[in-house]
Amino acid sequence: MNNRNDIPLDGWIDAETCAHIYPLKVQYEDTDAGGVVYHANYLSYAERARSAGFTLMDIDQRQRLSDGKAFVVAGVDVQYHKPARLGDVITVVTKTERMTGAQVILNQQVISADDINLATLIVKVVYATLDGRPIRLDMDVKNKILATMPPQNHDIHN
Repeated sequence: MNNRNDIPLDGWIDAETCAHIYPLKVQYEDTDAGGVVYHANYLSYAERARSAGFTLMDIDQRQRLSDGKAFVVAGVDVQYHKPARLGDVITVVTKTERMTGAQVILNQQVISADDINLATLIVKVVYATLDGRPIRLDMDVKNKILATMPPQNHDIHN
């Protein structure tokens, strides 16, 4: 890759699984004195991956903010399985599990380079006004998210 524009900084959408793939490397700032990733940093990794996924779906979060709308995390269930360590290359794999009128449920897994599940996050993201009032997803947003969901998950509840 000779051109900086060729580097997929936002990861990519896997055509076969419909998952968003977001690789990253564990840096010194992510770890404790023993080189183990702080538990809270898995939330940061998942947030970065969600934002990058929206970018790949052509959902402009800055424009949404200008329009007085935002995606807000309303809940997270995290299960930690094994620790990531300094220097590890890890991948956040995000799949949209379900979508309703105002919310999106995501399954995010943090996977090691040797394909071990390090953490699983089930994330409830709500579309809301900037004062926190939930609102229905815009039809264009809904369609862009739907395009990345596997067909078996297309049972959308309004």
